[in-house]
Order: sequence, then structure tokens, then C-alpha cells
Amino acid sequence: MTRARNQLIENVCAQLEDAGFDLSSSCDVRPSCFDLVARRGDQLVLIKILNNVDALTKEDAHALQMVAQFFNAVPLVIGTKTRRGTLEPEAVYKRYGVPTISPVSLQKLIAERNLPKEYVQRGGKFVAIDGSKLREIRVDRNLTQQELADCVHVSARAILAYERDEMDVSSEVAEKLERVLETDLIIPVDILRERAQTKLNQGTIGVSVSDLERRVNEFFERLGMSVLWTDRAPFHVAAKEEGPPLMSGVGSLRSWALKKRVEIIKSVSKVTEANAVLIVEEGKSEECISDVPVIRQLELDDIEKPRELKRIIAERAEH
Repeated sequence: MTRARNQLIENVCAQLEDAGFDLSSSCDVRPSCFDLVARRGDQLVLIKILNNVDALTKEDAHALQMVAQFFNAVPLVIGTKTRRGTLEPEAVYKRYGVPTISPVSLQKLIAERNLPKEYVQRGGKFVAIDGSKLREIRVDRNLTQQELADCVHVSARAILAYERDEMDVSSEVAEKLERVLETDLIIPVDILRERAQTKLNQGTIGVSVSDLERRVNEFFERLGMSVLWTDRAPFHVAAKEEGPPLMSGVGSLRSWALKKRVEIIKSVSKVTEANAVLIVEEGKSEECISDVPVIRQLELDDIEKPRELKRIIAERAEH
């Protein structure tokens, strides 16, 4: 990690803490689609922090959206620039569908509740407007769609699309509409309330998997739980029946990589309010490591219902 990126992460963490967010420890395993998890009340955010947001890969963006949706969280990228220049304050960008903002925008959003209005994408700056209100005010002013279109220099078809919320509205056109109709139409972008919407590959573990991973997958499916595997998070698999998911590291306790993940999994589970567990190969092992319960693969066949799994995790977490 570069010094500049490390400083950016520290600055973002300080902003979030000052605004009352609880934070996980830094998720410094690679690859990881998010760097930290933040919660304030019912707001749960998975955050990726990059100096140049062009460094976000399509794979990480998709994984970030999938994990966020599974945890009912908001995916968010925070960065300072793209190859074209610095990110504008009070504007929302999109990287492979993930909302992306600058640290300045973050500060205004979480500390001042100053919601951004513009979103930037190919073709310029756009805003969301209240289409039904646009139509209502136009009708009240006895303006036809063509007359209003002539005032703001667009087509009547565009006005119809705006009223039906079927077309993006440029910032320039939206401001003209507000001036002509003498009313507020622009809807601020509340990115901390937008949940990820993507197709989940539940239960998918790929082709090259270990016998233990296949066994764990079959175990969760046998319990009737939804399953999400990822190689781009501190945990390997998440599963849920209802409520917050369970997250698990899977592998051997002799593995340095799994041991490194334990503290991070524990921290992430605390902020997400999810249970954490390690499912390991060994026939004999401790029942708890760093306060994270351990279940041996030989025990899986004896667990028949989700509530039994939850009971075992709760009992071992108390030791």
C-alpha cells in the first residue's frame, strides 16, 4: 500500500469516526473488494478507498456489489482522482455501477447532511428530477409539453420522458426547468440509502475448489441457507436464512492466510452484526480462536438445522 493511499484511508476513517460511525479494522488481505466496513444506526456501508478510482477493477466492483447486497449494505468507492483529473466535490460518479465520491463529498454528506445533486457519467453531468411534480406544475401553468420544451431548448419528447422518469436530465436543462417553472425539481442523491442491486451468484464456488469448500457449500445448502462465496473479501463464504448473514473463513488452521483473516473477520462481523465462524479441516482443534468459534468439518454432518448451527456458534463464542 502506498503512503498516499494509506494517508487517504486514515483521513477517511477519521471523517467517519467523527461523524459517529463504527468502523471495522482495515481489511488488508488481498484481493479484497472493500477496505473497511462502517455502520451508523441502520446505515451499513462497505467502502473501497483508492487514490485513482480508475484502479477499481470490474471484478472488484462486481464483488463489492454482491457482498453489499447480501449484507443489505451500501457499496461505496472513495477516491481523489481519475486519469482525467480530480473528482469534483458534491458530485457522484459511477465505477462499474458503484457510487464513487471524493473525500470532500463524503465530509459534506456524513457531517453536514449535504446531499450531492449531480452525478457524472459519459456525456456530462446529470441530475434526478421529480417527474410527476414537473408534469403537475406544467399543467398548472397551462403549458403544453412543446411550449415548455421550447423554453428550455429540448424536444417535446424529452419533456414527456422527463415527466415519466424515463430519461436522464442534464444539470443545465434541470436548472432551466426550475427557472421557467419557478419551483424545485432536482432530487438530491442519497447514496447512503441506496442498496446494491445486482444478480447474486448464490452457491457458486467455481470449478477449482477444495473438498472442504465443496462440503461446506453442501452443508449450508442442506440447511436451506442462501450462500455467497467470494475470493475478494476477508471471509470466504457468507450464508443466511434470515437477518444478518453468517460469515466464515474456510481452510486449515495450519494456513497462515486463514490465521491472518481471523482478526479481520471478527472485526467485520462485529460492525455488520453478523456471526463469524471458522470451518476447518482438522479433526481436532480448539473450539474458539481469538474469540471466533471453530467448527470442524467432521461436525458438519451432525448439524441438521440453522438454529443448531447458531446455538453451537453462540456457545463457543462464550468460551
